[in-house]
Amino acid sequence: MEKRKKVVQEATGQIAPRLAKRKTFDAKALGHLGGLKGGPARAESLTPEERSNISRQGAWKRWDSRSLYDEVKATQVGTLLLDLNNNEMNYLKFIKLIYNIERESINRWTRPLIFDDLCSMPHGQVASKTLDRTKPENQGVETFWREHIVNSNNVVRLNKSASTGKLSRAEISLIKEMFEKYKHKTAPQMVDEHHDPTLFPEWEKPGSSSKKTSYDVLLKVLGKTDEQIQDFKVELSRIKRLKEISR
Repeated sequence: MEKRKKVVQEATGQIAPRLAKRKTFDAKALGHLGGLKGGPARAESLTPEERSNISRQGAWKRWDSRSLYDEVKATQVGTLLLDLNNNEMNYLKFIKLIYNIERESINRWTRPLIFDDLCSMPHGQVASKTLDRTKPENQGVETFWREHIVNSNNVVRLNKSASTGKLSRAEISLIKEMFEKYKHKTAPQMVDEHHDPTLFPEWEKPGSSSKKTSYDVLLKVLGKTDEQIQDFKVELSRIKRLKEISR
């Protein structure tokens, strides 16, 4: 009855015809059509470097979603180091220092600070996901890290300060302690230390590429017991499950 009444009112001009939903649908359809046409056109307008950066950004997001790496926390570690060093640092020294901090966190608390992938490379040990974000050739990739930290001519510079909200007091204290320890060392000196088996026995000759350093290997050279290593694995599995649940 109500429906018939509305039909009569529309026919006699008492109320406006119901066109709003149709217009909305048409607008959405046209927008979708424009998107389908515009996507390839935008892609064609990109330079090879821009397409490569977009592809790399997508790959990092997929890899990070399957790992425990904390880019925001890594950025906070990096910006704090740069703050302590007048806002810039030699690229190679910066990368060595990030690894040393992650290593010492595992040594002290049997827990990684930023959950990076650790690798042996020709110039020593590295935290590889952080290294990828700092490489000169990846500076065009838009990431949270890149928003705050840039690499220009092999000098890592602070682009914008980040808070230390994800870092505990103990972690901040560790970062400052490690900075003071290596403050006066040069990048080549730190590379030499990484090649010294008495200081970094986890380093292995990787050839021309890289070789992953497992947590098992690192924990063993740090003198952890089998029980501590097992506890570490259990805790790591628990953290992974929590991350999967929170997605």
